Amino acid sequence: MSEKLSLGVLDFCDSITTTIRLAPRIEAFGYSRYWLAEHHGDGLASPELLIPILAGLTKRIRVGMAGVLLSFYSPLKVADNFKLLELLFPQRIDLGIGRGGADQLTTQALLDGRTRELDLDLYKEKIEYLIDYLQGNSQVRTTPAISTYPEVWVLGTGFNSMHVAAYKGLAYSHSLFHRGCLDDPSILKQYRETFQPHGEKALTPRCNIAVAGICADTEARAYELQQQHANNFVMLNIVGTANQCKEKLLALQERYDVDEIIFFDVCREFNDRLRSYELLAAELRLTSVSAQTKQLAVHASNNSYGHAT
Repeated sequence: MSEKLSLGVLDFCDSITTTIRLAPRIEAFGYSRYWLAEHHGDGLASPELLIPILAGLTKRIRVGMAGVLLSFYSPLKVADNFKLLELLFPQRIDLGIGRGGADQLTTQALLDGRTRELDLDLYKEKIEYLIDYLQGNSQVRTTPAISTYPEVWVLGTGFNSMHVAAYKGLAYSHSLFHRGCLDDPSILKQYRETFQPHGEKALTPRCNIAVAGICADTEARAYELQQQHANNFVMLNIVGTANQCKEKLLALQERYDVDEIIFFDVCREFNDRLRSYELLAAELRLTSVSAQTKQLAVHASNNSYGHAT
């Protein structure tokens, strides 16, 4: 197990204003990634349009999707979009892909009235096409014509998606907060054991876990905020003070043998969410940033797209 734990952020994009204000400050706190979730009916259906905005407001942090619901889309179009993002922000873009869905009416609308096929083999095939397009290994030409491509992550809650990532030589992020997910460290053990190198970027297995929760100044405040959580599909793994959350995160790090955890804070209000991330960053000593860097982050988050909703 690595002694150093990196933390990334997952954002469900329930408020565009909050997302845009958070990203620069999250970077200043020392987090490793800022991932945006795709949701239809609530949240944001096209978070990829926010990626260049967030990347433009920051300097170092990786920005991306967690993830693109590939079953609904053309792999070629996804490859074109993310190669453009890679051209604009080299080595800072993450492309997470998942098998998630939407309600029946939304699904039919996304598929032009067709019925969505849930076949795992079809999903694997679309991933194969996507990787070929990204790497320039297809007769179909992708644009822009660049030699690099984003870091690709497969998102999952169990063995099926893990096997896809391992066999395709892709990074794997295992969720521990989706209802029905498997809390089983052997998933990542098998991922590492069965990983098949593919291309120049994925020579070794890379994986992390994703958790949800709340960090607050006091235990009472943390549990008060927990009472506001109403999403039955999201289970809270980490709730408490900074020290309590740190101990739980380090225990999960050791149990799953990872050096990175993605944290999804479920606080509703911007100030509560910001404080949660700030407390965690300080407790885990993610980085020591200068006062000037912090001030620039605050300025960027307060003066960019401030009227978005």
